[in-house]
Amino acid sequence: MSTSDPVPSDDALDAARLDPARLQAVRDTGLLDTPPEESFDRLTRLATMLLEVPATFVSLVDAERDFYKSAVGFGEPLASERELKGRTFCHFALLSPRPLLLDDVLVLPGLAAVPTVRTLGVRAYAGVPLVTPDGQILGSFCAVDMQPRQWTERDVAVLTELAHATLREITLRQALVRLAEANRLLAEEMHKVGVLNERLSELAHTDALTGLYNRRAYDQELAREWRRVQRNGAALSVLLIDADHFKSINDQHGHAVGDQVLQALAALIQRSAREIDVAARIGGEEFAVLLSDTGATSALNVAERIRSQIAQSDTMPVTGVTVSIGVATLAAEESAASLQHRADQALYMAKSQGRNRVVSAPG
Repeated sequence: MSTSDPVPSDDALDAARLDPARLQAVRDTGLLDTPPEESFDRLTRLATMLLEVPATFVSLVDAERDFYKSAVGFGEPLASERELKGRTFCHFALLSPRPLLLDDVLVLPGLAAVPTVRTLGVRAYAGVPLVTPDGQILGSFCAVDMQPRQWTERDVAVLTELAHATLREITLRQALVRLAEANRLLAEEMHKVGVLNERLSELAHTDALTGLYNRRAYDQELAREWRRVQRNGAALSVLLIDADHFKSINDQHGHAVGDQVLQALAALIQRSAREIDVAARIGGEEFAVLLSDTGATSALNVAERIRSQIAQSDTMPVTGVTVSIGVATLAAEESAASLQHRADQALYMAKSQGRNRVVSAPG
């Protein structure tokens, strides 16, 4: 449209302004109501210098207002509020992707009635529509003069290049927003994967019934503790704990009750151990405790405490539950397998000597 073209009707202007797809495209820019940014202000300042006009601006036409992402050369309150309500020349630019060139807005009565002619003193207007790749017009890159002006091909070329630069800036911002959102979602997924991996690791090392370490985890911890002892010479003891007559419990009360007994035993063993100790279920009714930095005498005391608390417990699903415990303390130059074997022998001796007792393996 130029000054010589017929003035569009209000209905045509409003239909273009309120088109839902176009409004969505404007909101998708993420620019509405954002503060001034140097990347946009640099373009409008450049336009003002190259065209030698008093004011230039980047307008985004929303449903009920024009929002100015950048505005150079306007006084207050527009410089601060950066929006106008009511009819503006940018609405006319929505009707065509071609530049809108108005040399003198007072020539046509329909244009002279636009409020900015009175409020801002606009006489000449040139606007290049900001058209998205899918054809939606967001608004315009505009220049105005307060005197009639014949816009030249050079003027249009400058505005067109700056409009393209503005669109590239908008596209870049949208890409950065999408990237930030993608990174956020990726971080969330990575967190979920991390939690899942932790859970899988926990499941791989945890006995499902009792919540204690399983045999695999126990063997790994025993090997780790053994290596630590080789480095620093600390003490290390092992307790092997076996529920007495457990088969009879299952036969008389059923496996569900038997499972409850194992859970109660695990809770008592865990409660009796220190935080640095490793409690595990290593067989059907067999448990183990790794006692770090613990010599023979202290290990025997811990074992006796566990045995006594279980024998006197009033939290067992059935009465009369007891355990036998074998104790072994790592000797000089001894392997982890040998330590485990001696604890197992001590447990066998506790069983053969009548059960419900603690036996220490010979040093």
